[in-house]
Amino acid sequence: MPIPLATTVFPGVKEYGVISRELTPGAGINSGTLVLPTTLQGDKYGPDEHPVFLDDKSLVGSMTDQGNVIAGTATSEWDFGGPVFLDQMPHVLYNLMGDYTATGAAGSGSTTLTAPVTAGATTATVASITGFSNGQAVQLAGTSGTEVVVLSSAPSGSTLTFTGTPARFAHASAAAVTGVVAPFVHVFSLFNSGNGQPVTHNVDFYSGVPLTTGTRRYGYWCCSGVDFDFNTEQLFTHQTKGMSFLSQVAVATPAQTVSAVLAQPNWKVNVALGGALPGSQINDIQSPSISLARQLKAEFTGDGSQSPYVIVRNSFNITGKFSRVAQDESAILNMLNNTQQQLQLTIDNGLSGANHLKLQLDMQVTQYSAAKMNTQEAILYDVDFKGVRNTTNAGISGGVSPGMITITNAVPTY
Repeated sequence: MPIPLATTVFPGVKEYGVISRELTPGAGINSGTLVLPTTLQGDKYGPDEHPVFLDDKSLVGSMTDQGNVIAGTATSEWDFGGPVFLDQMPHVLYNLMGDYTATGAAGSGSTTLTAPVTAGATTATVASITGFSNGQAVQLAGTSGTEVVVLSSAPSGSTLTFTGTPARFAHASAAAVTGVVAPFVHVFSLFNSGNGQPVTHNVDFYSGVPLTTGTRRYGYWCCSGVDFDFNTEQLFTHQTKGMSFLSQVAVATPAQTVSAVLAQPNWKVNVALGGALPGSQINDIQSPSISLARQLKAEFTGDGSQSPYVIVRNSFNITGKFSRVAQDESAILNMLNNTQQQLQLTIDNGLSGANHLKLQLDMQVTQYSAAKMNTQEAILYDVDFKGVRNTTNAGISGGVSPGMITITNAVPTY
């Protein structure tokens, strides 16, 4: 008898995910307008479908009550993890936190708006186009938020066009318009304007298994959390989770682009307590970790759809842990006395210009919820802490936030 052999195999090493922002929440599942598709590199992907099955338990005169099983409502989850790439992670932070502004270093071209720009617009009317060119990053200033767009064609007359990066904010006439270059600084905080709902994304996940395209699409993806691990003997890594509409087979295979940015080793992490770096740097902290968590709730209505009517983003909070090599009792005294301190953490590649990569976490007020002595080898204090909402870490949308994250890289906008 011949030995059976598989005719098809799908090696997991070929998997990848591509994220893109949805201009309209949920539109991605129907191939709506998507912005800035970017590969999300990871060493582990976790797609998971969650249909609810409804059992018909009606009695039919036989000794079983297991009748028909009927498909009910459904959602999907799409998770991934691995090294943090600082050119890709901002997509996730924008989805999770929602408040986002971007600025760049001064480049060529400077003018002003001669007409207002509305959110979603792809053109701007300006006083002069001198110094501007196709493919250039351009910064639009404004009280609603400063942002960077990328020109998608050569300026003409008095018009700057940025089809691939629509404006995220409204900008008033006479607002400054300047050409900018890397490094770009991206600031993320808790979005508090309007209904408090951040942007949504679409994720195309390629495994090779689905017929024709090898890809499933997770539309209306909403991030529920990111866990950052700063173990000083390893790479800077993350575990990210999120919920979406029930996935569908994608109509096309997404293009994959491998990042030129290097993952960062955690020995470059610096931590300050009771102030900012470098003056308040603490050198005895081991293996800090940070958890950014968002409450999600899928709401279903009688709209004829198996997927949710809306995925509601609720409370956002930041918690963390670190071990501190005992120099004194300051760790436990901060906990016992409820001394609430500023915490700042950075990981920086130390380069400049377009090569500069940096993540900075700011928590103006942190509270120690535990400080347990660990006496196995060198005496340590294992500290648990949480961010306390404050106005210092709030973004352009106002209100309060438990923290703020700033990423510096060579990418103009997200």
